[in-house]
Amino acid sequence: MKITMPNYSFVLRKPYKTGVSEELKKRKQLGKNISSLLNQDQTPVLLFISFDREHRFKCKTGMQVFPAHWDFVKQRKKQQAPGAQKFNKSLNRLLEKSQEYYSTIMEEAELKQPSYDEIKNKLQDFIFDFQNPRLKEENGFFDVYKEFIRRKTAELHPRTIQKFNTSKTVLNKFTDKYYRRFDFDKIDVNFIDSYRHYLLYEAENQKSEEDGYRDDTVSKFIENLKNFLRWSFERGYHSNTIFQHSEFRSKRDSNVDIVTFSIQELKQFYDHDFGKDDHLDRARDLFCFGAFTGQRWSDVAGFKKDQVIGDTWIFQAYKTKKETIIPLVGYAAPALDILKKYKYKLPEISNQKLNDNLKVAAEKAKLKRVVKITRKQGVKSIEIEEPIHKVISTHMARRTAVSILLNIYKMPVPQVMEITGHSDFKTLKRYIDDDKDALRNNLAQTKSVNQIMEVVKSA
Repeated sequence: MKITMPNYSFVLRKPYKTGVSEELKKRKQLGKNISSLLNQDQTPVLLFISFDREHRFKCKTGMQVFPAHWDFVKQRKKQQAPGAQKFNKSLNRLLEKSQEYYSTIMEEAELKQPSYDEIKNKLQDFIFDFQNPRLKEENGFFDVYKEFIRRKTAELHPRTIQKFNTSKTVLNKFTDKYYRRFDFDKIDVNFIDSYRHYLLYEAENQKSEEDGYRDDTVSKFIENLKNFLRWSFERGYHSNTIFQHSEFRSKRDSNVDIVTFSIQELKQFYDHDFGKDDHLDRARDLFCFGAFTGQRWSDVAGFKKDQVIGDTWIFQAYKTKKETIIPLVGYAAPALDILKKYKYKLPEISNQKLNDNLKVAAEKAKLKRVVKITRKQGVKSIEIEEPIHKVISTHMARRTAVSILLNIYKMPVPQVMEITGHSDFKTLKRYIDDDKDALRNNLAQTKSVNQIMEVVKSA
């Protein structure tokens, strides 16, 4: 729709008595008096805004009038009616301010024309606020969100808090763009649709040259909003139960590509000499410690000396709160060597800085295998081909451990789950490298039924 200057008019909601439509039509055709058909009660005055026949809407003005006191031609209160001057002055001021605000919307959107729905929502909010001036509300949406983060800071890992802060920032930008007044009552299914579209195609992504986030990240934003809405509902900050709607269900792709090191690449990285580049050496050791133990970065970063008894690492996993026991033997034995190297005090470094250093370290270690990653962004499939040193991260360490233990050492799935803390195989399977050659090789080592029968017969 091409946006043009709208027409404004004031109308009454129910100016006539119920059930008189036919009589009203007849009297108007004959030019007879219709005053006896007018509603005897006060009725709301609405501001009718029309762009064309298909795009028009009404806004509540918060004002009421007796239909007998209303001039239907001039669309104002009759001059002889009580309080007409003050009443009409208020209507004129509302009309003037609405027109000014519409001009402001169009000026601010000079580079990108807003949609009809955006204009409608903003004008309705403006008119409501103009007629219902309020002081800054206590317990407004973002005030409660701020309190939510403050309380959770003592309970959750700093990285989780950082994700909630990021979600809050992105949500704030969205509501600033599309809502003049925003609160819990604005969140419905249409809001979720608009917010998801914004995240996919409009939101400024600091990690990408293009706007918008990929499906997995969008799901995390929606999930974070759901968690906040449930928390604030349970504490009586609002009564909106939209977070229970199916649209808030996580829709992450279970077939997302997983990148891992092969066991040869892990050894190449672990053995590489970085010379005097201590920061790269420390980054590599932290990664390898995670790869040898299969643990999340939160548990690696939270390592304490008293968690090691003999050659066993025993701790309560940060995410699951379950006791985890990792014997540092066999494949996991080098992790104990790393602990001894640092006298059981692992280097401290932020996750972001560590990921940056890992990319440099992996490149210096000549880890150049090109990997192909496919990600979904709405209806788009985005294929990325990069050397593995460009996509390395702390999370790849955990994935590498799972892949090697399952694919190379054939460790039973329940035991791998016991190490990693996964609660079901479906979740664990996302971390397994899809190695079709390994599947063929493993199957080729088994015996067919015919071979077994031949052995039995010969015996």
